[in-house]
Amino acid sequence: MKTVARAAEIAERLNKVRLARTLALLSPLQRQLFRLIPLFFHHHAQAMPGYNGPLTPRGVLGYLASADELQACDTFALPRPDPDDTALWVFKGIYAMGSTGSFGQNANSDVDIWLVHRAELGAEALAALRQKAAGISLWFAGFDFEVNFYLVHPQQFSGRHSPGHTGQAMGHEHSGSTQHWLLLEEFYRSQIRLAGLTVAWWPEAEADETLLHLGDVHTLPATEYFGASLWQLYKGLDTPHKALLKVLLLEAYASDYPRSRLLCDSLWQRTLAGDFSSANDAYFLLYDSIEAYLLKQRSRRRLEIVRRCFYLKCAIRLSDPQAARDWRYHRLQHLVADWQWPMSLLQTLDDSANWHSGQLQWFNEQLNELLLSSYKTLLGFVSTHRLSEGLRVEELGMLSRKLHTYFSQEKQRVPILNPLWSRTVAEPHLTVIYSRQEQLYHLYLGQPIRRDFIGRAGIYRANTPAALLSWACLNGVATARTRWHELGPNRVDSRALTLASRRLRRHLGAPWRVSKLDLCRPWHYRKLIFMLNLDEDPTQSWRGQELAVALTNADVFSLGRRGQNMLGSIDVISLSSWGEWQCHRFDGRQALLAALSWVTPGLLRTPPSSEISVIGCSRRLRRRLERRVDKLLRQSFAPGPNAQSSPPGMRELTLAGTRYGLYFTPQGMHYRVSSHESGTEAASEPWQAPGSAAETQVAMPEIAMPEIIRDFAAKGAVQYFLHQGESGLEVFILDEDNALTHEVQTDGDSAELVASVSHAYAFDASSPARHSFNLPQFFSLQRLAGRLQVIPFGLVAAEQDIDF
Repeated sequence: MKTVARAAEIAERLNKVRLARTLALLSPLQRQLFRLIPLFFHHHAQAMPGYNGPLTPRGVLGYLASADELQACDTFALPRPDPDDTALWVFKGIYAMGSTGSFGQNANSDVDIWLVHRAELGAEALAALRQKAAGISLWFAGFDFEVNFYLVHPQQFSGRHSPGHTGQAMGHEHSGSTQHWLLLEEFYRSQIRLAGLTVAWWPEAEADETLLHLGDVHTLPATEYFGASLWQLYKGLDTPHKALLKVLLLEAYASDYPRSRLLCDSLWQRTLAGDFSSANDAYFLLYDSIEAYLLKQRSRRRLEIVRRCFYLKCAIRLSDPQAARDWRYHRLQHLVADWQWPMSLLQTLDDSANWHSGQLQWFNEQLNELLLSSYKTLLGFVSTHRLSEGLRVEELGMLSRKLHTYFSQEKQRVPILNPLWSRTVAEPHLTVIYSRQEQLYHLYLGQPIRRDFIGRAGIYRANTPAALLSWACLNGVATARTRWHELGPNRVDSRALTLASRRLRRHLGAPWRVSKLDLCRPWHYRKLIFMLNLDEDPTQSWRGQELAVALTNADVFSLGRRGQNMLGSIDVISLSSWGEWQCHRFDGRQALLAALSWVTPGLLRTPPSSEISVIGCSRRLRRRLERRVDKLLRQSFAPGPNAQSSPPGMRELTLAGTRYGLYFTPQGMHYRVSSHESGTEAASEPWQAPGSAAETQVAMPEIAMPEIIRDFAAKGAVQYFLHQGESGLEVFILDEDNALTHEVQTDGDSAELVASVSHAYAFDASSPARHSFNLPQFFSLQRLAGRLQVIPFGLVAAEQDIDF
């Protein structure tokens, strides 16, 4: 007992040091707000933030408001709580965790709070507490202070509560079932007790009624590394520098498995030895552990990027003699001296708020490369194990599809630049240079002065000018004031680029939200933008009169006696419901037919709320071409009341004097050359985009299958449709090219099948989804109200609208 009391005393001493460091790093206003956190959950009154009715549970074990906390109430004109209010406690403790109070805390850091509640709380009480916590978070946000609350069951990690099911669905700030013991290990090494029981986080700690013990992290299974690495990659979409540190720690742990030395153990041993210095800091030890691992691996390049990530996370400006100095300053200064960084590098890092798009692009590329490298290493480590039983397969599917939209290597994808710390990346001048040798367009910052570009790499390159425009506009590099230039031989001039850029920006609009339901359904188009004749413009050599075309209502697709087609190229810029931007190029005699054939399957699933725009870029006949293409699109795809549109059957279209029949089916569109004179039809080979299969029609064999499956067919993803029939589990499978197979399984259930298939796609070395994150989608076929419906597998109705 004396040993436990001694350990608790040491833990409490470290807690006081951490709390003091936290307050030292906060601004005076944030300091007052931080002190109010436990008070808000111990007391519950109408005048308090988060009040949501008299039935919400309240009270923290052993809590008594301090003089500083009461003073904070006065600061924000909140009523002082009644000191005699001794409500039955509902929380065992309230704890900050993560980077708070560590080297990783900076002025922009959020605060993560664990609310460890009584085990016996029911669903209604928990729902009320979640609602109250959300209200308190909103109140804090009014002061630009981000605080995230997480309700934690005391047996959530110990095995007496369903593993992975935390009561909170996976969302932007909650890892759901992807992390379990690794999450607890992070809590143990970083927690700061604000109120309630002292945490028994030392090795070999056991349950004690005077302490909070959430479980033994040394039972960490290898299977958890997969879900945790996926989660860190997802977090890396917003903060890749933070995610890289955490995923490299996972890699370091895995390298010594099952004899991994956990950071919480290292931190405790230092504390036992009386080390309460800044070197015994959870975030500092995280870096120290990664550095030791990378030096052992002789991976100097990765270590250099890790050092920059750690320095930037600390946000201490060592190059600025006027910058504020806190308890971390001298330790970081000594560390940087050991790294032998030049002052020029420090100045560049300290000026990260003003990084231009080229600097951001380079750093983004380094971070993404290292994140994927660590993920592949962890994937190889976990591949000999099964998926964690606590990992919800539907959450795995959502994570993988979200990551696929960001890390996909498809040439047509338009990557989104993470601004990181930069306040703006807008440029007044951009220059396009075409490389005949590479057959690529390169984008440079600045005006077209050749000597300025010698020895410099462009900030972005693409196959077409439209792809450059899309990237620059989507990422805020090009604004309404940006002037575009061309240098050397180009197929598009500066005037056309500048005008097209300004018009394109107006059609891009604000970012669309992506929900869990979106990621569990087949993709459809949210936005389609058709750019006409940007760099292949037949009107430049046309000698006719535009007024004559207007008066005679002539067809710009087959103009004059020679039947000239004034549409030379189409660039289709699209946003999918999964949040992915792409830019596809179509040119040549059948460009319009190829573009229609390509977009039709996605458009047939597209709801009426989606946007279709046409931007003409030609020197002449611009508006007439816009109206003609827009009319054709709207005639061909008239949205119905549901998500699916009703195809119009067959239409005829004349291009350059040749008449084509366009055949629309529920699965797509194909076309043929028509010859009414001979009464015959000759098949025309459909156009195929470079590096991808032409999506002209859905090839489905005649198998007895529910018709509704055809409406959900989406190219590019493997889809499983499961129906529990009398003879067994019916399984309909559409592969990435929409080829259908059908089987019946007489043993096992749908959950077992989903887990087995997901494991195979995630870990099979021959699976194309292994490194592309493109795991299958799973649907249940259920009869509701007499109709067969397709339901995303495992998705709870209450979670469908959560942003992800």
